[in-house]
Formats: sequence, C-alpha cells, structure tokens
Amino acid sequence: MRSARHTEVQASALEPRRNDTPADLFPDTLPAAIPAIWPTAGTRKADALRALITGPQNQADYWPGWRLAAYVKSLKYDGWGIRSRLISHPHCKPLIAEYTLDRQDPATAAALALRNEGGRHV
Repeated sequence: MRSARHTEVQASALEPRRNDTPADLFPDTLPAAIPAIWPTAGTRKADALRALITGPQNQADYWPGWRLAAYVKSLKYDGWGIRSRLISHPHCKPLIAEYTLDRQDPATAAALALRNEGGRHV
C-alpha cells in the first residue's frame, strides 16, 4: 500500500481580507430593543429581580430564598442581562457567584425604562 503524497496548499488570496465597515450604516432602521419580561409579582423570581435592582447579590447574603442561581437563570431566560463573577465570602469556603444586573444590556435597559415611565414593574 502506498502512502499518500504530501500536497502543498497555496492560498488564493495574496493578502488577508480586512473588515473596515462600520457596525451599521443606518442605525435608525434597526428594530427597537425588546424589553425583558417582568416576572409575576410575589414570586421568588420577582424577589430576586428586586434584589438585583438594588445592588449585587450572592447566595450567602440572599435571604428571600436558597436558590438564587436558579432564579437568576430564569431571569436570563426572560431576557434580563445579568453578569456574574466569582467572589470569596467569609462564611463560604469555596468561591461563590455574585450577580449584578447589567443595566447596559439593551433588553434590560428597555425594561427598566418602561418601569420608569410607569409601565409594569416588580
């Protein structure tokens, strides 16, 4: 059995392609950001969102429930922009997640703007 010959491949383009185009030529034609879905009032998910609106949260300091990560995941599915990072906490030996509401996220900003305009809120 013969082994296959080594073939040398030559690139057809002499120089790499550059992408210098702006992000969008007509930003006014883009659809508006769809706001995140507000949770039903009185639910654990609504409690978690209310806590995130007030500031960063972690499981060790979050007293309304013991499943903060599950509530955060559900909020993310509803379109909320939530950032997480690992922190050390004096009452926990391993690193734990700290969650923060990303107010720069388009869906989150749209939902919070609706809330400030008197729309639905938690």
